[in-house]
Amino acid sequence: MMMFALPIEAKTLKGGVKYTVKQAREEAFANVEYTLPQSIIKANLTDPNYKENKKAIKLGATELKDRYIQHFSDGGYGIAYKTNLYFVYYYKKNGKLDGIEKRESLYTPMKTFRYNSDGNLEEISLFLTPNNSYIFNINGELQCHWVGNKGYNKNGKVIITRF
Repeated sequence: MMMFALPIEAKTLKGGVKYTVKQAREEAFANVEYTLPQSIIKANLTDPNYKENKKAIKLGATELKDRYIQHFSDGGYGIAYKTNLYFVYYYKKNGKLDGIEKRESLYTPMKTFRYNSDGNLEEISLFLTPNNSYIFNINGELQCHWVGNKGYNKNGKVIITRF
């Protein structure tokens, strides 16, 4: 349920567009891809830059020469390589692949698809802005509503923070 906030750009929505959870769910589930090619999974089962990334995280870095890094309160982290920002690789704190995010666009509003380490769809996110997104599981249940750096559950309780 982690989301990588960098680097995306925002397009200004005219007219103060707002989504209810139901509207966000409907938009998120339009044109869904349920699997990711195994070649992408196999190539990223472990973080090839694990030691360097962990050192950068410890120093509070969010950007290296060729990639962006974001870490989370549970010890996991995400890597987006500057050569292809349409994919974000999420790793557990031990450097093993936790999942891969595929972005439809680099500009908000946009949808992203989160696949597990087997290549199966687990979550769909609808980013209204870089600081406002809804995350749904494949059954359409709200998992998290990110507002800024805090992720809230359906009851409004903070369940995760990103740094």
